Amino acid sequence: MMISLKRRITVPRTKKAALFVRCTEEEAEKIRRTAKAERRSLSGFMLNAVFSRIAMRDRLLAEQEAESRPKG
Repeated sequence: MMISLKRRITVPRTKKAALFVRCTEEEAEKIRRTAKAERRSLSGFMLNAVFSRIAMRDRLLAEQEAESRPKG
């Protein structure tokens, strides 16, 4: 099954997954405020945050690997 979006772009319907985040009520409110300020949905904000952290981790790991290689 395909879902039609505006501009006649179609994407395949996929199975959905859930991400459970444990945080304090204060942290949850801060997340909601920040998502609203960035005009993002809560799920869009969280997904962006997760992917940003993964990219940051990958860059740091690549730098560490480059530094640990013998220079020659």
